[in-house]
Amino acid sequence: MSDFGKTIQIFLPHGSPSGIRIAELTTRIVQAIAVPKTELDRFFTRPECHHIATYFLFGGKDDSTKPLVYVGQTEDLQARLKSHDANKEFWSHAVIVISRTHSFTQAHIRWLEWKAIETARAARRYELDNGNGGGEPFVTEPIRADLAEIFDTASLLLEALGYPVFRPFIVPVHSKDQGAEERWFLVGPDVDAKGVFNEDGFVVLAGSRSRATFTDSAKDSGFAARREKMVADGVLKADGKSYVFTEDFEFRSPSGAAAVVLARHANGWTAWKN
Repeated sequence: MSDFGKTIQIFLPHGSPSGIRIAELTTRIVQAIAVPKTELDRFFTRPECHHIATYFLFGGKDDSTKPLVYVGQTEDLQARLKSHDANKEFWSHAVIVISRTHSFTQAHIRWLEWKAIETARAARRYELDNGNGGGEPFVTEPIRADLAEIFDTASLLLEALGYPVFRPFIVPVHSKDQGAEERWFLVGPDVDAKGVFNEDGFVVLAGSRSRATFTDSAKDSGFAARREKMVADGVLKADGKSYVFTEDFEFRSPSGAAAVVLARHANGWTAWKN
């Protein structure tokens, strides 16, 4: 997606920002419709529920390290969402990607589903509820070019609706006018960590080492419980007296990151050094 300015229109058909929201770029045919699970019956009265679509189910579990997403595609959106309502408990919101001109075919939505699964898996921002996405479905070269543009538009709309499922925690800098992200460091006993600020918080980089044993004053803290879950989910791997981050991992604040890395209460605004 280029760096040129864009206009995104978000329509609230029932006047509530917490209800159904329909997002579109004013110059494109793609729409992304956010539907709370509690608003499914209302959505089923709308014409969009009869479109062929690629869709996303967003939610999580109370003990999840990351939010969850399920990616699917269907020619019978109403029946599929009713099935997921009955059989998948984790989700609270669906986002449906459709063509306003009804131009999507089965080939389009199968490729978009595959691309979404592969890109979300690479970004590692959400935990996928899908199994193996399989190989890339065959489409002709001209259709693939169209689909690449459609996918970029869908990505932008999803993020505008609050679901940055395809954006890595750290976006590579390609412009000559921009410097590399400023690195921050945290070093101590059994600790050697690096991190960067991003748009949503603070990211500890893969390969960083955190202290394995929490101090007595912090061993019953929420940070300790969170780190136990990170270990269980494979984000952290034991290595001697340290845990090693197996992937980039985002925290809401540098203090939360410092507490997990140092295994004690910490003020991240002073602990991390550039």
